[in-house]
Amino acid sequence: MDASGKDPVREDLLWIAADFRKIILAVPDDELDLPSIGTRWTNRQLLFHMALGQNIALAGIPLLGLFSHLPPSASRNWSRLLDACAGPYNWVNWAGSAAGGKVLTPLGMLRMMDRTTRMIVAWYDRADSRAMGRGMTMPTRWDPYFAPWMDRKDIMEWAPKHYRHHRAQLSLTALPS
Repeated sequence: MDASGKDPVREDLLWIAADFRKIILAVPDDELDLPSIGTRWTNRQLLFHMALGQNIALAGIPLLGLFSHLPPSASRNWSRLLDACAGPYNWVNWAGSAAGGKVLTPLGMLRMMDRTTRMIVAWYDRADSRAMGRGMTMPTRWDPYFAPWMDRKDIMEWAPKHYRHHRAQLSLTALPS
């Protein structure tokens, strides 16, 4: 907690959902299918990818918990395998978001973001320091914000980094501040 008594990790997680809501409700339909900045996705597809990022943070809760109970070599070997598959992963990551952005409506993306964020924050509110400290070796070739080893708190802090990175790539004329 900071000096104001607020938990900055929790506040950032809630900010993601609130900011995403503002974007979805404000984005003009004719800008959704414009190219984003520096990606092969449209704004619509990138918005889906941003919502998907929150789901990755949610998936990290049980995954990091599981690997923390195994010998350290298990997550090292798993991470090496995932890093070795970075090329196919990047293609699936792109194609999945490209397809998801075409299938799920912006309001559907908003519902997904809200639901996922509620689940993450509910878990976060119940977690003690021992639960937060469970972690594993990470596939650093999968994301520039992945560290070689991350615990659950690190994943909670990864989510806003990933979100802000991609938010800056939206080519919308008026992003909410």
